[in-house]
Amino acid sequence: MEKFLYTFGTVVFLYCLWSFVMFFFGSNKEAAFFYGSIFGMLNGSIAIAVSQILGKVKKIKS
Repeated sequence: MEKFLYTFGTVVFLYCLWSFVMFFFGSNKEAAFFYGSIFGMLNGSIAIAVSQILGKVKKIKS
């Protein structure tokens, strides 16, 4: 589960980071696009952090 969360979080974070950068260089200047990319990066970061917490808890239990 932790490997899936880490991979999923990384993919989501990188895609939203790309969207965030494209917001400034592209012609699409909608606020929803900007806030969606920020929200997605936050969710990706949370998924990565949860995967690391699960890994540490699993290590402590065994």
